[in-house]
Amino acid sequence: MKRLFYSLLLLLTIPCYGQPIISKAGDSWDLKIDSAIQLIKEYDFEKYHTFTEVCQRIDFWKSSFSSTSIVEGHYTILVADADVKLNSINNLAAVLVHESLHLLIAMQDLNISEREEEYRCYLYELSFVKNIPTPEPWLTANIYEKLHYYKP
Repeated sequence: MKRLFYSLLLLLTIPCYGQPIISKAGDSWDLKIDSAIQLIKEYDFEKYHTFTEVCQRIDFWKSSFSSTSIVEGHYTILVADADVKLNSINNLAAVLVHESLHLLIAMQDLNISEREEEYRCYLYELSFVKNIPTPEPWLTANIYEKLHYYKP
């Protein structure tokens, strides 16, 4: 009986984070996003924790860039079809990390310029990409290009 009690107590003290709802779209796009989430969880648990705390839903939209949407207290990451079509789980993970910081900044209601916000998000994304074992060279190059562009 004691063993059961301690087992239940242990389960109650383990933090549980809710994974966002992933919309169904495209050709198994939801599975690609799930793989990207697992990559974040495996290589940067701190960013995974932030992501799960701020993002409630992941939707897809026809665009050349990913973004966020906050409607009536619902925090959503909008993944661009262009990002999915690159066929890179590393890129999708980087997108989720980047956009989750945008959501966190919105939640904290920080008074910073759009340029400063983008710069911070690309720095955050870069710190994640440096943790994954085999990021595509074009992914890292794009981040450095954006950092140079948005540098305050």
